[in-house]
Amino acid sequence: MLALATLTLAACTDGGPEPERAVTVAATAATTPPSTASASTTTAPSPSAAPTSSAGPDQDMTTPPQPPAALVGAATEDNAKAVARYFLSLVPYVFATGDLSTWDQLSGPECSFCDSIAATAKEIHGKGNHGTGGALELNFTSAFALEDGRFVVGIEYLETPSRTVASDGSVVEDFPDTYSMKANFELRRSSSSWVVDGVEVDEWAGKQ
Repeated sequence: MLALATLTLAACTDGGPEPERAVTVAATAATTPPSTASASTTTAPSPSAAPTSSAGPDQDMTTPPQPPAALVGAATEDNAKAVARYFLSLVPYVFATGDLSTWDQLSGPECSFCDSIAATAKEIHGKGNHGTGGALELNFTSAFALEDGRFVVGIEYLETPSRTVASDGSVVEDFPDTYSMKANFELRRSSSSWVVDGVEVDEWAGKQ
């Protein structure tokens, strides 16, 4: 399974409201809001203080994350944060199952990160393999609204060890490290749904 730590994709900016409680599901980031945005901020925990994950590379990630009410909510910073966290939490699930139905619904046509994750999942499952582990521990999340109605969301997270496993149980690829990561989202609320227009993922503080 391709680790998120190896991906640095479609750029967007970032910023931020109040911190969210850490949740193990899938990913994280922080950023500096531009002068055109109205932003709310809080102090993010130091990346060097990130906790060590207990999630193992064989963890079963085939249970889909719970969709937040924000998916059908209004265009607010809080809802943008919830949608971004949910979208990121889908990554280990799509690698584990190959189910891209929700991922594709939320992915914008210009989102290269979205396309890359989908292509990787298809490649894994097209060979009869599947992903295990790779749970993302979501930590500090920030958001701010741009003047054109778009939102920028930053999420800090731990990416835990994962594997690509063949149908016979043998390990095809092993990603044994835990990484401290940040993801910056650009998303918007269309007339019918939320849309992720871009994501940039970068290593935040190296291996844990």
